[in-house]
Amino acid sequence: MNLQMVDPNEEGRYRRGKKCVHIMRLFEEVLSGKVDASALPAYLREKEIVNVPDYSVHSLIAAPNQMSYIVEPGRQFLDSNDAKTDCMVLTNFSVIDHLDQNLETLDGPGSERYKKIYSEIQNSDAEFSAEEGLNILRKTAQKEGNYPTQLSLIFCSEENTVYFTIKRDFNKKFQFSFLENKIKLMLGFEKESEILLTKKGILLSELEQF
Repeated sequence: MNLQMVDPNEEGRYRRGKKCVHIMRLFEEVLSGKVDASALPAYLREKEIVNVPDYSVHSLIAAPNQMSYIVEPGRQFLDSNDAKTDCMVLTNFSVIDHLDQNLETLDGPGSERYKKIYSEIQNSDAEFSAEEGLNILRKTAQKEGNYPTQLSLIFCSEENTVYFTIKRDFNKKFQFSFLENKIKLMLGFEKESEILLTKKGILLSELEQF
């Protein structure tokens, strides 16, 4: 589950209410397992997801059994069963506001990266894989401006594995296994190594030291 900045809307602004759940609480409940992925559609239909004060974000949740959900506070949610395509892409662009538009006519903050990623996936001749995914993310990483890309990752649900790079350095690739709970230094390092992930977690700055 990720969190990315997106243009705010009035319905998604922070407010309190019996059915209101702010997205950071959703983030915590999903990642802790308190809300099971299989129960997410019912949960999201019952609750009103709102932002925390002074922030507007949305999220792509990758779940088991190849299910994915896009959650945008104030904009309902979209699951992979309802999507009109076989892939789901999320940048800093509101997907749900533009579901009925053609790819070529999309406009707004984050739309250019959205269109480029989408087109790269659709037009790729290679079988989609973690390597192909990271190659696409290499082409669309933000290198300039106030928000350069800090983390690029691909989740492979069949393997229960995440492949990722840090700060646009695609020559160094890491691998995290949910089954083994380990981070492996996969490619571009002087020697192979494994890091057992504890409840304390690990900072990206710590991984950058390798």
